[in-house]
Amino acid sequence: MNTTLAKLIILNTCWAALVVWASFMGYVTFVFEHDISRLSYVITAVFSAALLAAFAGRTAHLHRTEVWLVTLGLIGNVIGFIIALQEIDTGSLGTEEGVQRVAASLLAGMGVAFCSTLVGAVAALWTSTVAWVLGVEGVA
Repeated sequence: MNTTLAKLIILNTCWAALVVWASFMGYVTFVFEHDISRLSYVITAVFSAALLAAFAGRTAHLHRTEVWLVTLGLIGNVIGFIIALQEIDTGSLGTEEGVQRVAASLLAGMGVAFCSTLVGAVAALWTSTVAWVLGVEGVA
């Protein structure tokens, strides 16, 4: 086994251990349950495909993938704010039921915004460390 592959295996084992720990703590479930847009699943799929390709020796895409992952997370942020704000009806704030509806919408939107951004940022950071270990140059 060559040194680069060994480094890649060690690095990804450490990242995987972090994900396992986060799963045991309930953080992974929390993130995916609160992203009602399901964009976190798309981010995870893009990340997984990029990581598999890196293990197969295809690495030119890694820095571009970092940008995609962050961008998808930010798109989730925008979607979350849209969800949060779409149900706000200031006229309904005079009733308890209206306030509850607005609060539920705000919480759902914030769940999408923060959770998808978190998944995109962590996946981009993981991808960045893989690119660094493999010595992949950034996109010019």
